[in-house]
Amino acid sequence: MSRIMSKTALIALACSPALCHGQAAVGELFSTMAHVRGSVQLAGSGTTVLSGSSIDAGEQPARLALNRGGNLVICQGTSVSVNASATGNDLMFSFGSGTIEPSYTIGASSDVIVTPDFRFVITGPGDFDFDIGALPHGETCVRSRARSTGGIIVNEQMGDGTYQVKPGASVVFHNGRVANASAASPSPCGCPPIKEPRLETQVAQAVPAPSPPPAPVPAQPAPVPSKKEEHVVADAPFVFSADSIAPPPTSRVMHLHVEGNAFANLHPSVQPPPAEKPKKKGFWHRLKQLFS
Repeated sequence: MSRIMSKTALIALACSPALCHGQAAVGELFSTMAHVRGSVQLAGSGTTVLSGSSIDAGEQPARLALNRGGNLVICQGTSVSVNASATGNDLMFSFGSGTIEPSYTIGASSDVIVTPDFRFVITGPGDFDFDIGALPHGETCVRSRARSTGGIIVNEQMGDGTYQVKPGASVVFHNGRVANASAASPSPCGCPPIKEPRLETQVAQAVPAPSPPPAPVPAQPAPVPSKKEEHVVADAPFVFSADSIAPPPTSRVMHLHVEGNAFANLHPSVQPPPAEKPKKKGFWHRLKQLFS
């Protein structure tokens, strides 16, 4: 319940009449990944952010160069609403979670930084270089760097507690109360380290590269005949004509006439068979006749 009421107070403070009068230019934004919601003006080297706009840093820190001097670094993953007075000398920054890094010098003016649990007042004149972060576990950290010359007044949103962060000090507030403040480690606040883009290295598998296609075999030239083996090839036309073919001999035989002639005796005669010659009888035949 206190968290909801804190956010309601945050919105009310962000739109207070003293800071929301008109749309004064707050500064020029330099970032390749930040997104701005609200009124902006395109500048030569960046984007001029007007009062009442919201800046989402994205995955990389964004730097807002303030028109009055100094910078506001918006850490990655942080969305900040910026408002300015009519003169542009008094600024208000509000965010729900994340971290910011203001660094500037102010004169006779004051800035306000609002989170769901606390309201930070920075009053000049002085040099201010500090970090404020709303941590994920409901804690709020403040780190004032050594070069700072002015203190930061911390007021509870839902109570009367007040705390002053001296120059060069680091404090962590628990449960939205300044009474539970504890000394912080040397660097509890500030932008987290920028993650370098991971280069996915893939181990190449031992796959043999495809062999290139075989080179075309040049056609062998036709053998040139030597002088000893010269061949002459001539083209002779072959003409066939059916009119010049001689008629078959059967056509002539069919027209032959058989005539009888008296001088030729064609009667057949029978001749007796020739007498057989006596066979000669040999020695064995005569010997056989002796014993028969």
